[in-house]
Amino acid sequence: LDVTKQIEGHTICALGDAAAWPIQGLMRHFRGEVERRIYEFSRNAHRAEPVMVAAE
Repeated sequence: LDVTKQIEGHTICALGDAAAWPIQGLMRHFRGEVERRIYEFSRNAHRAEPVMVAAE
C-alpha cells in the first residue's frame, strides 16, 4: 500500500495514478481478507505439491 502512495501524485503520467487506485480501493475495502489470504498462503507454501512434473 505504501508503494501506491509513492506512485500517486508523483508522476507526470496519468496512468501512474490510475494504476494505484485499484490497489488502494482493494486494501481500503478488503484489507482483512487480503491479509488472511497472504497468511494462509505463506503458512501452506512449503507444503505445496508441484502442479506438473517435467518429463525427462
